[in-house]
Amino acid sequence: MRPVLRTFSVLALPLGLTALALSVACGGSSSASSTAPAVPMGTASIILTDAPSDQWSAVEVVVTKVAFLNKADHTKEVVAFQGASARINLVDLDSVGELLASAQIPAGTYDALRITIDPASVNLVKADGTTVAANQIHVLGSSVLVGLSTDLVVTANGSNAVQLDFDLAHPLFLVQLPDGSWAMNLQVRHRPNANGMMGMAQLMFRHRKGTIASVGASSFVFHTDSGNDLTVNVDAGSWFFDADTRTLGSFAGLAAGKHALISLRMQSDGSLWAVRVWYSVNALPTWTPEGHLYGVDRVNNRLLVSTSTGAPRAITIDSDTTFTYRTSLSLGTGTATLANLWSGFKVQVQVKDPLATPMHAQSVNIQRAVDGGQISAADATQLTYAHPVAGDRSYAYTSSFSWWYVGLPGLASTSTSAFANAVTGAGDVRVQGVSDLVWNGGTGAWNAANAIFLPVALPQGTISGSYSGGQLGFTFTNSTGASQAISVSLNPTTGLQPAVLEVANQSGVVTVAPIPVTDWAAKLVSPAKARVAVVPKPDGSFAAYAVVVFSGF
Repeated sequence: MRPVLRTFSVLALPLGLTALALSVACGGSSSASSTAPAVPMGTASIILTDAPSDQWSAVEVVVTKVAFLNKADHTKEVVAFQGASARINLVDLDSVGELLASAQIPAGTYDALRITIDPASVNLVKADGTTVAANQIHVLGSSVLVGLSTDLVVTANGSNAVQLDFDLAHPLFLVQLPDGSWAMNLQVRHRPNANGMMGMAQLMFRHRKGTIASVGASSFVFHTDSGNDLTVNVDAGSWFFDADTRTLGSFAGLAAGKHALISLRMQSDGSLWAVRVWYSVNALPTWTPEGHLYGVDRVNNRLLVSTSTGAPRAITIDSDTTFTYRTSLSLGTGTATLANLWSGFKVQVQVKDPLATPMHAQSVNIQRAVDGGQISAADATQLTYAHPVAGDRSYAYTSSFSWWYVGLPGLASTSTSAFANAVTGAGDVRVQGVSDLVWNGGTGAWNAANAIFLPVALPQGTISGSYSGGQLGFTFTNSTGASQAISVSLNPTTGLQPAVLEVANQSGVVTVAPIPVTDWAAKLVSPAKARVAVVPKPDGSFAAYAVVVFSGF
């Protein structure tokens, strides 16, 4: 079993989902009894999402509990989910949601929740397919308290939903320690629902596997592989596939006990509706229709799509395969359209026969188009991402283009000149970013809707200039083997401060503690071992996004 390291880090937030267990108190005597008034109840849905990461092909965790905290009294926790089988690959959750649970909870106002994972369940697979050994993973806290940026208000007989975002791109989520092992420090944040519950109809959910528990006149109860039951409605738009006969199926083909893989949509009233349902008497193969593109093979006309195992699956593209962007915009039909796809895209593939080998795509819907990496150039009209092997790719800005620093979308800027000025760098401090792309049907090309500056995690080095006056000096050995020194600014303003931590090794026990602003001058001193992540500023300098100092290693 992996060691759970003691931590005092306020960044190690709990992650938990728990099955609701509420009882009605009764009392009485030999002559009479009374029943307490029924508690008004409403439905709360818990949806997990994730910021993308290109460093990992799998970051798997088992979520064991989620509990809501009443705004008026944080001692009153309401468990909405609890179990031991909700294994989730966080890498798969960018641009698509994992509906963890829809639970009945007491009506009220909630401003926080606690989420818990099983530390022994963590599985890390690097982008190159290498699995990190279990004894090389240290989970710094298994539970996180997540404050909700907007209150979750659950009304009697009403519905609401909360989205939780696991920020894999955060430099402190997974940190490699000086001894080569990895420390996981959960970074979870609340993602407000765009347009409230009305926005739920536009959210795409990850396909769910499970079994049919019961079938009604126009709905069925689905028992998920996470252990919770969902009531799923059907209408004329629901599509069914009988995996036993490998033919189109029907709602009448569903029966209690059958295995199923379903895609869902949620209406503004919180109800769930079936979009596509694959069903079979026997367990369905471990394949999900959505995933990330690991590669585009234009010679053999194939897409390499990630799977739940972390290994890519080859999907053959035929002359009649249709391509769309977010369902509504057509990119084209056939193999020539592969020229407009590349690694990193999140796609949903509908195959002609899910049991065929190899699978052939009927349609490919691009859920999220993205490019990222080193920003090699930028001006007032376009930016360029460097790709030494595949070739650089340039994108014109959309009319609503904006840019910001990761984690600070509220401070977005529309100034393309300031953005271009920030695209600087020296030595190994190469400006990194990621952009969401939108399809321009008029030009038949992708345009950049935004650019998000990502922190550049520098190699381990030393603090060469003690912190003073908002600055510190950091020296490291760069990729050419030369010593490189940079000056890094630290913003002490509340809400804009970098994450500053101390990782200490005391007789084999690793602890992590945040360093408050008042202690920066005492702790960030030369020649402490450290790792620093920086972001560029429009004046050509660099600001600290995170600073980690090591002691006892």
